[in-house]
Amino acid sequence: MKDGYLCSNDTKIKVKGNSESGDGIWQFIPVTDSNGVVMGASDVFRIEEIQASICIGRVAQFSKHGTALIKVSERCKVTLHSSRRLQTGIIYRFELEFRDGGLHIISEQSENIIELAPELLAFQQPNNRKSLDQNWAARLEPQIYEHYPGIQLKAAILRKGIVEWEGMVDNRKIRVQGESGSTALTFHEFTPKINCLVETHPDILRVTPLGAARSIGASCLRVEIGNYEIVLDAGTRPKGSNPLPAFEYLENPNLILITHAHQDHIGALPVLHSMFPTAGMICTPGTREIARVMLSDCLKVQQNNEDYEPLFDETELQQTLLQLDTQPIGAEFEPLPGLKVRFINAGHIVGAACIHLQLGNKSLLYTGDYNLANSRTTEGLKLTDLPQVDMLITEATYGASVHSKRNEQESELVANITQVVQRGGSVLIPAFALGRAQEIILALKTSSTFPDNIPIYIDGLVRAVTDVFADNLQFLPRSVQNLANASRTEPFADNIKVIPISDPKERPLAMAKPSVIIASSGMLTGGPSVYYAQGLLERENAAIFFSGYTDEESPGRLLQEMKTGEVVTIDEKDYTVKATVKKFNLSAHTDRAGIGSVIAKVKPRHLVLIHGSKDALHDLARSDLQKHYIVHIPSVGEIIEYGVFPKFLTNSTQIALSHEKEIQLEIISEHDGAWIRVPQNVVEEDPRWQTLGQMGAVRAKWHNNGLMLMPVTAKTIALEKAKAGLTDCCAKCQFLKAGFCNHEDSPMYQLSVDPNGVCPNFVINNNTVI
Repeated sequence: MKDGYLCSNDTKIKVKGNSESGDGIWQFIPVTDSNGVVMGASDVFRIEEIQASICIGRVAQFSKHGTALIKVSERCKVTLHSSRRLQTGIIYRFELEFRDGGLHIISEQSENIIELAPELLAFQQPNNRKSLDQNWAARLEPQIYEHYPGIQLKAAILRKGIVEWEGMVDNRKIRVQGESGSTALTFHEFTPKINCLVETHPDILRVTPLGAARSIGASCLRVEIGNYEIVLDAGTRPKGSNPLPAFEYLENPNLILITHAHQDHIGALPVLHSMFPTAGMICTPGTREIARVMLSDCLKVQQNNEDYEPLFDETELQQTLLQLDTQPIGAEFEPLPGLKVRFINAGHIVGAACIHLQLGNKSLLYTGDYNLANSRTTEGLKLTDLPQVDMLITEATYGASVHSKRNEQESELVANITQVVQRGGSVLIPAFALGRAQEIILALKTSSTFPDNIPIYIDGLVRAVTDVFADNLQFLPRSVQNLANASRTEPFADNIKVIPISDPKERPLAMAKPSVIIASSGMLTGGPSVYYAQGLLERENAAIFFSGYTDEESPGRLLQEMKTGEVVTIDEKDYTVKATVKKFNLSAHTDRAGIGSVIAKVKPRHLVLIHGSKDALHDLARSDLQKHYIVHIPSVGEIIEYGVFPKFLTNSTQIALSHEKEIQLEIISEHDGAWIRVPQNVVEEDPRWQTLGQMGAVRAKWHNNGLMLMPVTAKTIALEKAKAGLTDCCAKCQFLKAGFCNHEDSPMYQLSVDPNGVCPNFVINNNTVI
């Protein structure tokens, strides 16, 4: 090898990302053009002796000129020359020789290749792609030890050509990244950077929503606790000209914490990091693994959007991923002096966590998105893991509804899919790429009723996220790990039952025969699901099944509300709806009942409702929550401070929420009766005692075996006199509630009224006791 080229006789092949040189035997992965000519080489490294050239892959195309397009992996395809015809769709093991500028097949074998095929990464025997990365990692590690003498390195993490290490030296955490085929390394030291004043104010607790306030999208919160400024989540909005949170409210954050890797919670992280590069960033290990593919897809979508400039570039993305630190779920850590943080499993998607903050005597819990129910890829949030805190910030996506049982919805979805494919049709499932798609894959693969001969195709971002899941089974439930161990195949896209679509040219084949297609996006707002919908909508034996939330203005929601025979416009083209369209609820969010359970367990003084529509948030707040908690439904930029009530709360409501609802009285018996002693702190501190004490008398009323005490006030006396009178008046009206008129059409609506008053909207209260 010389000057970046492999040279042999008259052959000269360009090498990608390799600076070594010298004579010897070199092993590499070839890059070919459509005619089978070898144009370049990657993943090159020296070997000691000549080995057979081996390729294992699926035949995607075979031309009449004798060239075969072989799909070796998601990232790698190669064109080979064959003297014999090969069957498309079959996995072969080929032995090759290089001549005339191309790779020619010497022999092929199709029997028993299924046992070897799940990896589909090998170009040599017995090494595969992972072996290449491991070999390269071993070659790079001496550079790390030279750069950091005495460093204690963990085993390298391999990510399809990317190699990463973490280690400790002198109590400093180090992260190193490299790429197979390149000798360049990138280093990052995680050192605490405290950019705040020395003095602290432990009693300060303020929260300012920067997004997802009275809406869904761009989740982001500014938290001031003590003297620290902390950012929780940094998401983007999926549409519109203003995708970012209101970062202008930030001053100089000390810390950024991320709950999970959905775009509406992490999509703006590279932007935030470029604004405040000294602020540490922390999430769970599972979230960081998924963030890599989600943020890369986000950048790709932005680059393809001609209407707007990308929010960040590739360099900013890679710097963010390099410096994004991790902490395990369940372990308490102290990222800033005195600040204790704990990630709590949220049950939403892989890696998702609630965030618990504690500084001095102030505490906060931010749920992010969560679910109490178990799914096939996550274990649900456990109420026993939740602490009691001063302030709870909870999502309320489904604050106005109660879910059907998840297992029933899943079974119904599988049954409907089976009916469609058995009558010769194809089913499209537009799915959220992260979490939902993988759950549906597992549901179909493990179903005893779904036909074994029906292929399941995955496309778009679904394919990339599924690869991350397969590479990180340690973050998945034990049931998924057991499935992989028992079958000895990849539990998701095994290339046998579940087949990834890696080239748009393959998409028509996915709809040519009965099949299931799981593709992004879940709302038909873009991605390959739009292509498949266009191909299936006018087929009477086809179906499109939605599996969760769709925006009111999304094409997916519009399609769900249409009837057979109606015309829908997709990408400026009209289609007559003939396919079956249904929705199934496999939501990864908890419902109204689950939200109530979390609130009851946490028992916060301040309750902040976000991440939901206005109707859902207010419907949830109008329940009994307002009787027990100081409830906030803030807008973007509105400051919520511990101990400060919302302006709309009446003085009486503030008093009720500031003091105990129940007190213990002492009964002292005497020979001529009994005394009831009220605690001294109630007499001195509770303003309600003043009302009771002013009259110096109470009325007692038996209720079963309990005795209720009520103050006798001037207002009470006036109300009783009015009820005892002979004329109809407000005191006898069914719309009088606690002295206020409750009739929306009345001129006295929501006003304190005279019990003797009267208006045209009077309705007798038959329960009035005179």
